[in-house]
Amino acid sequence: MSHPRGELVGGTHPYKKIKIFLFLGLDTYPIITYNQIITINERNTVMKPIRSNELEFFKELVKDKFHDKEEAVRSEIHLEADKLAEKKKASFPKECGVDKQLNQLRKVNKEYVDFIRTKAVVEQRLKDKVNAVAEVISSRLLRLSKTRNWGENFDSFNAKEDGVEYFTNKLDDMCFQEAEKHIKKGHKIYNSLKEKRDNCKVIIHTGSDINSTVKTLQKEMASADIKLAIPEQLLQIAVK
Repeated sequence: MSHPRGELVGGTHPYKKIKIFLFLGLDTYPIITYNQIITINERNTVMKPIRSNELEFFKELVKDKFHDKEEAVRSEIHLEADKLAEKKKASFPKECGVDKQLNQLRKVNKEYVDFIRTKAVVEQRLKDKVNAVAEVISSRLLRLSKTRNWGENFDSFNAKEDGVEYFTNKLDDMCFQEAEKHIKKGHKIYNSLKEKRDNCKVIIHTGSDINSTVKTLQKEMASADIKLAIPEQLLQIAVK
């Protein structure tokens, strides 16, 4: 029976590369290919190569273990840092050289906040007064608007955006409307214009001769202070 003889190569490292020489003996000893070579350590213990799925498993296992440890260490560091910061935070501004300025800022900021708060109270009180007076005016003018058919609203006054001009401008418009209405009511020609216009339409459609029609139209329109100038030559042509 022949046995393979091995020659160690690569020094005394625990995991040595091995050059294997094969001697043909009985047929019961197959030829060992390169892919079937196994690693033998110094104690001649057969080492089973790690498979790809085992390799991935251990890689993920190691990754998870280190991640968990890192999280635990970070948590420990955070707790220790929090304790240390709590001890130092009172003296830290002085250590940074801004403790006096921070005290000054605290004082002036309080003055500013107190002023803003006081200003807001005063502003609200004055705004309430303005709205109260505006409400009285608005209510009265709304009643007048309904009575006189103004068709105007007076209930959208805004104390922040509007002033007394909100009401005075609307009153100016209503004043003009009432003045115009009054003038129209007493204006003789204005009130007779429709009637005289209708009369002129009737005169035109009576079927009279042109001379009679023109003279009647001129007379009727003159009563409305409207001149109707017709050339004499036109009337003479019509007669012929």
